[in-house]
Amino acid sequence: MVSSRLSNISQSATISMNLKAEELRKTGKKVYNFSLGEPDFNTPDNIIDFAFKAARNGKTHYTPSKGILELREKIARKFKEINNISADPGNIIVTPTKFSVSLAMMSLLEEGDNVLLPMPYYVSYPDIVKLYGGVPRGVATNADYSFDYDALEKSVDGKTKAIIFSNPCNPTGKVYGEKEIRKLCDFVLEHGLYLISDEIYEDLSFEKRPFSPASTPEMADKTITLSGFSKSYAMTGWRIGYMLANPEIIRASDIIQQQTMTCATSVSQYAAIAALDDRETPRRFRDAFMRRRDLIMKSLSGIDGLSFVKPEGAFYLFPEYDLEMTSNDMSMKLLEDVQVIVTPGSAFGDQGERHFRISYATSDENIIEGSRRIGEFMHGRR
Repeated sequence: MVSSRLSNISQSATISMNLKAEELRKTGKKVYNFSLGEPDFNTPDNIIDFAFKAARNGKTHYTPSKGILELREKIARKFKEINNISADPGNIIVTPTKFSVSLAMMSLLEEGDNVLLPMPYYVSYPDIVKLYGGVPRGVATNADYSFDYDALEKSVDGKTKAIIFSNPCNPTGKVYGEKEIRKLCDFVLEHGLYLISDEIYEDLSFEKRPFSPASTPEMADKTITLSGFSKSYAMTGWRIGYMLANPEIIRASDIIQQQTMTCATSVSQYAAIAALDDRETPRRFRDAFMRRRDLIMKSLSGIDGLSFVKPEGAFYLFPEYDLEMTSNDMSMKLLEDVQVIVTPGSAFGDQGERHFRISYATSDENIIEGSRRIGEFMHGRR
């Protein structure tokens, strides 16, 4: 028998939809996949070549559990130059970005502590909180996905430990600027919480730069900043990222990493060293995704019963529909009837119901034809 702790842990909605899509592909059907949360580009050759050379030169052994010092020093410089954060390499741990959420939860939570998750939120946040004995609390946001402080105030209590959010946001593409983040920081400080700022999409911001809460001195010890290389460099398979926090949390995370992963993959760390010297690739990816955003908005506009808030970053659109069916049913019907794969909005919290997430990290052809099929589906249901 497996642990009872897993009884209320869900399988990832994005992975589930892709498994169903694979079943359809095996029958010979063309599938239009809008569910993948990764760039459809390849890792740049310069990064691959650098990592390959490092491997050839014997860099295939254990590294320090916190990560190669050269990499942590480069991450600290990146924090200073791009995020305006004064970071000590000693307060950085190199780890897969998603695993850093687990490190943060293991380091912070006592059994029964709750964590606030502004909705819609990244699908894995609530289950990661539950895995480590916490209680996730989805908190409504406003119609434009800005923070609702009345809702936050009603959700916080003596057992609240932290707030987790992504900026730019997965799944909405919302980007939170300086004014919005400073107000959130005030709330965090007032209630003695930690703020976990997931900035994995930071380079894919179209009209404005997301603001890093750790750049404000009073938040330095109360912010856990997560980022990585998966989205900005098409390095999802390398499983490499990093976390910045105060010394106490980093010490705890380092102990956990020593007793679980030992260290992040050595070859991936050398790839990350090369990536940090490459600022052109993130700009190129950003420009490509911004163009695709405009294309998918144009392709979906005018479809009766479908509406959406313009994304400001990442590579997702989060349409709302007016049909009388759940988002799970809607997503399954789109797959069965018109071979379009989307992620049901309910996977991102209660506020995501009657929505679905589209990833436009795909070709123009797929965007145009997939959008046409969504329009055909909506028209046929009216």
